[in-house]
Amino acid sequence: MALARPARWRITLTDDTTGAYPIELPEKRQYLAGFIIAAIFIAFAAAWWSAVSQLLNVHATRSVFDLAMAIFLGGWILGWSVGTFLLGAAAVAVVFMGRSLRVSQECLVSVFSIGPLKIVAEYEWAAIYNLRIENTGEHTEKTRLKFSYGVGDVLLGSGMTRGEADHVMARIRRFMPAGTAAPPPVAAEPASPSYLRPVEEPELQPLPLTAPSSLALIVANLLPLVGVLSGHITLQQVMILFWSENAIVGFFTLLKMTVVGRWKVLLAGPFFAGHYGGFMAVHFIFVYSLFSFSASGAPEPPALISLAALYRPLWLIAGALFISHAVSFALNFIGRGEYRGETMNALMMAPYKRIVVLHVTLIFGGWIAMMTRSPAPAVALLIGLKIIADLHAHTREHRAAPVEP
Repeated sequence: MALARPARWRITLTDDTTGAYPIELPEKRQYLAGFIIAAIFIAFAAAWWSAVSQLLNVHATRSVFDLAMAIFLGGWILGWSVGTFLLGAAAVAVVFMGRSLRVSQECLVSVFSIGPLKIVAEYEWAAIYNLRIENTGEHTEKTRLKFSYGVGDVLLGSGMTRGEADHVMARIRRFMPAGTAAPPPVAAEPASPSYLRPVEEPELQPLPLTAPSSLALIVANLLPLVGVLSGHITLQQVMILFWSENAIVGFFTLLKMTVVGRWKVLLAGPFFAGHYGGFMAVHFIFVYSLFSFSASGAPEPPALISLAALYRPLWLIAGALFISHAVSFALNFIGRGEYRGETMNALMMAPYKRIVVLHVTLIFGGWIAMMTRSPAPAVALLIGLKIIADLHAHTREHRAAPVEP
């Protein structure tokens, strides 16, 4: 079974235990494991600091390619920071974290503590069942104490002898309300905690092409054609503009992750931004070298000057693309309730699936445009292919799906 979420939890420096019965757990410090994790943390931290030192060498950023590589390195550092932080936190937790339990009339409370800092998790008695002691393996006398809660299991302690586990079990059963934690009948469903109780929601319907978000997408994608026909932007700038849409997709992916994962985005968000930013940097080098790099032999101007000249006529169209994605986020993801049933992993992978298909289309269309003598019809073909790919991805992303409570 999966791990269960508590009904309520909080991080605090003070903990009110009035009216509750404390239950002490045997102290189990894992010093050897903590030393090994700390050694790995030091190695990760050293690699992180080396990369940061390299990134801080701003004098090496002279061209657009140097800037792109700096962005790639920054993305790597951001993603690596999450792993380094987790290793450091794990080392501290293994060596210094303590755990205790307490029983009240309403719930079983589990408290993790590191010094004065406490993480308090509350489990409602109505959803607790099957409190039990399990052996940790066939050839060991160590046991673990668990109970089932809602749709998952909660581990109260591990590495205990049978006598220690029996003592903790007896203390819990002594103070818990009568009739709690017994295995449920075979045909019965255990009570769900309050945060899991089902809510009736209407099933989503497929998104039509005439939906406001689809129309906004079409209008935003047609603006570059207007710019090319009026002579304000070039094919190279169109390719860089559509590459820039990566950043917009990434921004709204972070918003979706915040809606779905809430506090989990504090760790998952930097990790996603790191690997996605690295992907964007490598993709930018490819697009820029294929469509915008000058082979005339003239020295390339500084990075910021080159980018300012490249993006000067594109801000209005980039803003329209941003608004198009904002409309889809507001009307579909929030308004239609598409966030229900979404997971953090699915959200993090979604931009890659869409962007790979989209930019294969762009590169193919851009190559055709470069081979023709008349750019306007070729750019029109490119934008038409991009709109078809965009709409296909858009309607697939917002198609009807089972709604999970």
